[in-house]
Amino acid sequence: MAFEDSIRDLTDSQKRLTSQQLISFGDLSQEEAARFAVAWQEVETARRLRVLADLTDLAEDNVELNFDAVFKIALDDEEAQVRVAALQGLFEYEGADLIPRLALALREDPDAEVRRESAVALGRYALAAEFDRLAEADAQLVKDVLTEAVEDVDEDELVRARAIEALGAISGEDTQNLIESIYEEGDNLWLRIGAVDAMGRSCDDVWLPIIIRELESRSPQMRHAAAYAAGAIGEEAAVEPLMEMAANDPDREVQRVAIAALGEIGGQRAKVALRNLLYTGDDDLREDIQEALANIEFGDDPLRVV
Repeated sequence: MAFEDSIRDLTDSQKRLTSQQLISFGDLSQEEAARFAVAWQEVETARRLRVLADLTDLAEDNVELNFDAVFKIALDDEEAQVRVAALQGLFEYEGADLIPRLALALREDPDAEVRRESAVALGRYALAAEFDRLAEADAQLVKDVLTEAVEDVDEDELVRARAIEALGAISGEDTQNLIESIYEEGDNLWLRIGAVDAMGRSCDDVWLPIIIRELESRSPQMRHAAAYAAGAIGEEAAVEPLMEMAANDPDREVQRVAIAALGEIGGQRAKVALRNLLYTGDDDLREDIQEALANIEFGDDPLRVV
């Protein structure tokens, strides 16, 4: 009866759903999902958003909870904010059945934020395609729709930026040429940042000279992207500029990502730099530095008991 009670209370805006009632929306059968979909139409927008946010939090806190059926129902919601929340709730979903829906949303949803989130979600599948974990037809669809979005000059620039970032995971000369083309596309900062993000996702050190140059960009958003990309590529050539950034960048979040990047790159120089920063740097960064050092220690000895 838990599901019956929860469905009844879902449509009553005067009642607050308990955690147990929310949990009853997990692992829905086909019949339960159909009943939920009907009830969902009667729920006011603010409450739909609250429910999706609560379900997302529960799923993040407990990996055994599965609300995918609810999030999939919400993908077809008439409100763009709800569709965005649904996409975010499916942050770990890997089933290939979602690919056509994401592809359609990326190219046809009227809301730019929904299209951006669809591109981000397709990035998971791009990575799966790169590691041959997708059927050939699915992999081709992911690549084709992301490429189409990137090349659409009438598309929202942030959608294109997220699409090129997602596409960066798929290796190949055509992807490399497209990344280079987007990076060099005029003075559009967000597209350039998206291209640098794609360079990082490619993990290809061919991009390292550009990334190191962008570590000194005037834009904190670009410096953030470049630092993250340097960490993903993992070459020691980036250690020195990252050390400078970690110690002196005026943007706190950029400092944090530079510290994390040093932890990803590892090696003795990065370890010494982080230890020096630990003793001479800002206490606000202490936890970040310790985490980066622990990451290096784990890389040096994965079996070591911490």
